[in-house]
Amino acid sequence: MSYRIGELAEKVGMTIHGLRFYEKEGLIKPERQGNNRVYSEEDYLWIKFLLHMKATGMSLHDMKRYTDLRKSANPPLEELMAILTTHRQSVLEQIALYQANLEVIENKIKVYQEQIDENKGKDLFDSFKEDFQGAD
Repeated sequence: MSYRIGELAEKVGMTIHGLRFYEKEGLIKPERQGNNRVYSEEDYLWIKFLLHMKATGMSLHDMKRYTDLRKSANPPLEELMAILTTHRQSVLEQIALYQANLEVIENKIKVYQEQIDENKGKDLFDSFKEDFQGAD
């Protein structure tokens, strides 16, 4: 199967400009038919992989390095794996940070829920009265 740039952009959820940027950066190299770019199924799958890497925070530099190594005549598997292993560690650290931040959010939601449950049946004036009765 082959795709024109607009078709592929829509299929992978990118803009045409984004695909052209990836091409300019050397991340993809579509075939040309005259002035038209023609993307293969392999290009489609490669872009999907790159988008997963981007979504997990891989830098453009690392994506380019990985792409260049992968395109070499005899891809150095150890180096390719090292890039992914290092990136995996970064992703795991990010997940741990998100988990810690999620706990803060969960605790704040719990506090609000407790306050809502405590004040059920009271209107705003009841809370106001309680606040100022102790002030006398």
